[in-house]
Amino acid sequence: MWILQNRFIRSLRFLVVALCAAAWLIGSLRAAEPPKAMSKPADAAKLTVAMLDFSAKDPGNPDLGKQIGEALAAGLADTPGITLVDRESIRHTIQEHALNLTGLVDSDKSIQIGKLVGARIMITGSAFVLGKQMTITAKLIGTETSLVEPVSVRGDASADLGDLVSKLSEKVAAKISEAGTRLVASAEGPDPLIELRKKFAGRKLPSVAVVVTEEHHGAPITVVVVEGRAIDPPVETELKQALIGAGFTVQDVPQNDLVKFAHDWKSTDVNSWPRSLAGVDLLIAGESFSEFGDRIGNLASCSARTEINIIRRQDGKIVQADKVTARAADLSENIAAKGALQKAGHQLAVQTLEFFDRTLPPAKR
Repeated sequence: MWILQNRFIRSLRFLVVALCAAAWLIGSLRAAEPPKAMSKPADAAKLTVAMLDFSAKDPGNPDLGKQIGEALAAGLADTPGITLVDRESIRHTIQEHALNLTGLVDSDKSIQIGKLVGARIMITGSAFVLGKQMTITAKLIGTETSLVEPVSVRGDASADLGDLVSKLSEKVAAKISEAGTRLVASAEGPDPLIELRKKFAGRKLPSVAVVVTEEHHGAPITVVVVEGRAIDPPVETELKQALIGAGFTVQDVPQNDLVKFAHDWKSTDVNSWPRSLAGVDLLIAGESFSEFGDRIGNLASCSARTEINIIRRQDGKIVQADKVTARAADLSENIAAKGALQKAGHQLAVQTLEFFDRTLPPAKR
């Protein structure tokens, strides 16, 4: 009997220890779970964010605004989908362009800084004490749209400032996840190419050839060449995809012939056109170049400019001329340059389809 009791006690002790261990493990796993607000933003991929110093008037702590900015940046540093611009680089840019630090809480100046450092979203704000409460307000500003999303936290004036900034960090991360794409999206809303393509249904469309040369001023950009032809040049590709999507016949012709012709063609001599263009009604010929702008911390910014002429095969007349300038920033100069060229190509594609929509005959009923 005594032996059975002893075995029962040992078994009970083992069960208690096992339950305690399981409870500890579950608690550890729960503690390791990231806060919901800091989980990966669904639509915030590749959002470049710059954090400015906050405006704060505290005679006892003149660096309060800077400290809030630093703490908030640290809180967002590990948020998936967000690339933070180095804050020292931002300060260097501000000094270099002789901008007034005290006015950066204004949206216009924040947008100006954002464009200089290649950020799509700027975060700035203010902290103030009213009565026995401290309020910290952050403003998320889209540099492409000028849209503003406010976020704020309140707490006792004697409370730990770190706790307030931590709460603000969670709210800012959640707001970027919720409204990030709206802040950086085009002010016009959806891609205009979607609606433009529909306008050409049932219309008689010309046959088109496209050649747009590209050049980069800066570090060499990797270009894949097959049989003397660059693969996936951004501007040319954007134009071709837009035209094909609208129902145009885009004739593929040897680029080497077109490049030489595009530089030397004579509008009065249609017989000088190469044989490869014999079945083409219109030629879209142009040139584009990208240029390294500046390196802001871990980001490189590049600008791109593209010019095109739409030339009529029948008489060699230029029926449309367009030019576009665009800018992009990314972690490498190569990708930033390609991004800027792609933006320029997309804008030209929209303008080209708008031109054809205005000038081509409507569909027959």
